[in-house]
Amino acid sequence: MSGYADELLDDLASDEEQQQPAQSQVNGSSAPPVNAGTKRSYHDDLDDLSDGDDGEENQEQQVDTLTAKQPSNGVRPAEELDSADVQSMDLASISSVSAISSLLSSSKLQTTMAKITEFESKAASSSSSGDEQTAQRMQIEGVLEHSEEYQLIVRANNLAVEVDNEILLVHKFIRDHYSPRFPELADLIPNAWQYVQAVEALGNEDTLTSGKHSDLESLLPHGTVVVISMTASHTTGKRLPDAEWQRVIEGCRVVKSLDEHRTHILSYVESRISFIAPNLSSLVGSRVATKLLAVAGGLTALSKIPACNIQVLGAARKNQLGGSGVHAATERHVGFVGQADLVAQCPPDVARQAIRLVSAKVALVARMDANHSSPLGTYGSQLKRDLEAKVEKLLEPPPTKLTKALPVPKEGGDKKRRGGRRARKMKELYGASELRKAANRVEFGVAEEEAGAFDETVGLGMAGGNTGKIRATAGEAKTKAKMSRKNQLRLQALSGGQGRSGAASLDAMSGGSGQASGLASSSSAYGGAGAGGGTQTSIAFTPVQGIELADPSARQRKADEANARWFASGTFSTAPGVASTTGKGSMGPPAPKK
Repeated sequence: MSGYADELLDDLASDEEQQQPAQSQVNGSSAPPVNAGTKRSYHDDLDDLSDGDDGEENQEQQVDTLTAKQPSNGVRPAEELDSADVQSMDLASISSVSAISSLLSSSKLQTTMAKITEFESKAASSSSSGDEQTAQRMQIEGVLEHSEEYQLIVRANNLAVEVDNEILLVHKFIRDHYSPRFPELADLIPNAWQYVQAVEALGNEDTLTSGKHSDLESLLPHGTVVVISMTASHTTGKRLPDAEWQRVIEGCRVVKSLDEHRTHILSYVESRISFIAPNLSSLVGSRVATKLLAVAGGLTALSKIPACNIQVLGAARKNQLGGSGVHAATERHVGFVGQADLVAQCPPDVARQAIRLVSAKVALVARMDANHSSPLGTYGSQLKRDLEAKVEKLLEPPPTKLTKALPVPKEGGDKKRRGGRRARKMKELYGASELRKAANRVEFGVAEEEAGAFDETVGLGMAGGNTGKIRATAGEAKTKAKMSRKNQLRLQALSGGQGRSGAASLDAMSGGSGQASGLASSSSAYGGAGAGGGTQTSIAFTPVQGIELADPSARQRKADEANARWFASGTFSTAPGVASTTGKGSMGPPAPKK
């Protein structure tokens, strides 16, 4: 059995060795294997230790968590600029917009847009010839990650992020140069594209509100236009010089061109990613789906990543070593999944739970798309509706506490009582003694004494402190164990043979009634005259020196004499027609009342 397992492992190892050169040939370069980035030699570790000795280098060095979490065959996504960082810049001293925006004239944008136009024209010509499904599949053949159009989709999606960054910078440039004319406009319209449209509509006239109301109505909501008109009527701004106004107009043209390219790129990416990963794009959107595919290294690689790792894909946070991580801790373990519409609409208290839910479904739909199941994206749409219902359930307030009515009281009959004479007697009978109460108390900071036997140890508490407060009290009658009359008679019957002494003890307990003597006589008859237990004897040891034989009938005679003396003058025994209690008859009923 072990030999077969060894052969199987050898075959798998040989297959991996054959796949690694093939992958390097497909990529066109001698790339390192997938696990090359995860294994390090001890020489590299020693180099890192030697480099870490310099404190100044540690403070300047930055760690990019995205690179550490990115697979070897993944494409690093473009980094988005923080709007707060852009707003803190001062671009009023920049004389030309080309100094901060060079993307329009770059070959990267021109090449990407040309490729997009080429693939769109091919798809349009193929769809006009007949089958649209064939036209879609024509560009994606073989391995998805190695296709030219897939690489174009990834580059175009990253380029859209760079375009957004350029729009933020140019918007800040326009704000800084137009603020001397209308400084309140930046607070009224925070959106970059709407701000540019409002600047073009207002212009650089002496009076901003003259003839501009109709132009603003076609661009902005009516409420915003009213606020702008009221603010512009008493603004403190002044008319810009012609050179400054030309800089503002140049910035507006750049924003328009960038927005056109951005719209073209996003429409192409959305149309193609919905075919490559229909369920994934239906669940999280086309932009987030493209980012996940890019950072994971393709649809097949994304389908192999567990859900717990999908939620951190794209979590790019740069922190200086040794610096404070207070602000970075708020966005820990939040990647591209947090940019999905379903998560972005959630409040912060349930956003973390929504990210986990969406990540689990992303792992599921990625495997569906990798196996070409549900090509229309209906499964992803169904999962999105289910997640929306779950999020709504999480947002529901907790149910109100119901006021439970008391049960209807029972009228008449027996009911449960929590107190009473019997309950008090039971508490007195089974109540804790002073010794037990002291043993249950423990003095703070003082080790208690222990008593143990047979591998068991019991703490004595304050009972072992020899305080002298615990006294052995005499037993009370109310706390003594009592035996019922029935059990007493039964015990006497079982121990019959003790002679008249047993009857005398019963007489003492029962008050000396004749019934007890009758029971005693019957008990003697049951045991036999002079009969006793196996341990009884007729020899009695007395204070008198010597041994004498005891007469069993002496006790009987003594008892009869005592009964005749004490009960001979009884009320009922002297009544006419009633036999004496000393005779053989029993006491009759009382005389009738006259």
